[in-house]
Amino acid sequence: MATLFETTRLKSVELGNRLVRSATHEGLADEQGAPSDRLFELYGRLARGGVGLIITGYASVSPEGASPYPGQLAMDRDDLVPRFRALVEHVHAQGARIALQLAHCGRQTRPEVTGHPAIAPSPVRNGMLSGVPQQMSEADMERVLQAFAQAARRAREAGFDAVQLHGAHGYLINQFLCPHTNRRTDCWGGSLEDRMRFVVELYDRCRAAVGPDYPLLIKINVEDRMSGGLRLDEGVEIAVQLGALGFDALELSCGISEDGISTMRGDLPVDVFLSEWDEFRSAPWWLRLFVRWFGRWWFRPPPMIQAFNRPAAARIRQRSRVPLLLVGGLTDPAAMEQIVQSGDADYISLCRALVAEPHFPRTLRDGRREPSKCIHCNLCLAYISTAPLRCYRGKRREPTAPERQLEGGARAG
Repeated sequence: MATLFETTRLKSVELGNRLVRSATHEGLADEQGAPSDRLFELYGRLARGGVGLIITGYASVSPEGASPYPGQLAMDRDDLVPRFRALVEHVHAQGARIALQLAHCGRQTRPEVTGHPAIAPSPVRNGMLSGVPQQMSEADMERVLQAFAQAARRAREAGFDAVQLHGAHGYLINQFLCPHTNRRTDCWGGSLEDRMRFVVELYDRCRAAVGPDYPLLIKINVEDRMSGGLRLDEGVEIAVQLGALGFDALELSCGISEDGISTMRGDLPVDVFLSEWDEFRSAPWWLRLFVRWFGRWWFRPPPMIQAFNRPAAARIRQRSRVPLLLVGGLTDPAAMEQIVQSGDADYISLCRALVAEPHFPRTLRDGRREPSKCIHCNLCLAYISTAPLRCYRGKRREPTAPERQLEGGARAG
C-alpha cells in the first residue's frame, strides 16, 4: 500500500496520505449550525484512524439554502468562526487535515423548515420533496454568490486547510449545470457555457475571498444518472473546464438526490425509508403500500461495483492534470492502490467505508489487505433524515423511548 501512503500536496497543504474522508452529512451540529461535542469526537476518531484529509458534512452558506434534515452545519455568520476554529485545532492535533464543504440546497429543501422560499435556476418541481421552487432572479444569484464567498472567507479564518464547494447530487451548483433543473433562456442557462456561468462566477468570488494560495476544491457530478440530467460527455467537459479555471482538485461523483436511487448502491431498505422519511410518511396510503411491496423492483438501485466513477475519471485524466478525488463504492484496498498507480485518480475518497470503520486507513497502513466491513446495507443513509450518522451494519435502529411513545399514541388513535 505504499502508493496510498505517499505524502502529497494540494497547493499549500501537505497531506500525509492519499485517503480522503468524503463529505457525509452527520446530523451533529447544534441549532445554530455549530459543531457539537459529538462531531468533535467523530472527527477525532477519523483523524486517529489515519485518514489524510477530512471533508466535513455540507455546511449551509445561508439560512434559505439550509438542509431540511436536522443537525446540518452552517457557516453563514461570523460568530460561528471560533467554534469551527476549535474543531480544526482538534483535528490538527490528531494528525489530519480538514476541509469545509460549503453548500446551498436550492430546490432540495423545504420552506417550512428553512423559513424561506426554495429557490432554483428554474421553477421545476422537485419530485422528491413535492414542491416547485421560485426561479432565481439576478438579485437572488448575487446574494447567493456573496454568501458562498463570505462562507469561504470564514472557513479560512477558522483555519480550515481547504474549502470544497458542493456541486454534485442535485444541490444548487449542480442545479445550474443540469439541463433538467436549468431551463433558463437567458445568459445563465441553455448552452453548456451558459449553464456553467454560475459556477465560474462562484469560483471567481470565492478565489477573491480566500486568496491565490488557498486550496479551493469542488465536488461535481460526472453524470446525473436521471432522465434529462447531465450526461457523461458534458460532465467530462465540465470537469476539464473547471480544472483549467483554477480549482485545485475535483472530487468526482454521480447521481441526484431527487432520484435518490441513482446515488445509492447496494441494498434498498424500503421499510426504513417508509418509516423515517417525511416524503414517504406523508404520502397517500396506497403509495406507501405500493412502495412497501414493489419498491425494490420498481426502483432497482444500480449494482454495487468497485469504483463506479472510475471510467469517467480515466476520460478526464486524458485531458486534464488537475488532481482528482475518486468516490464511489470503494472498499477494496487492492483496487484503491491500483487506481492511484494507474494515474486515473490521485486520491481515494471514502464514505460508507469510514462510517463502518473510522480506523480503516490505519489498518491499511499496518498491512491489512481485506476490504472494508461495510456491507452497503445503506441504513446509514436511510436513517440520516431523523438520526445522527452511524453504522448499523444491517441491523435496524431500535426506536427511542419518545418514539415508542409516539408510535403507541398513533396506534391508539
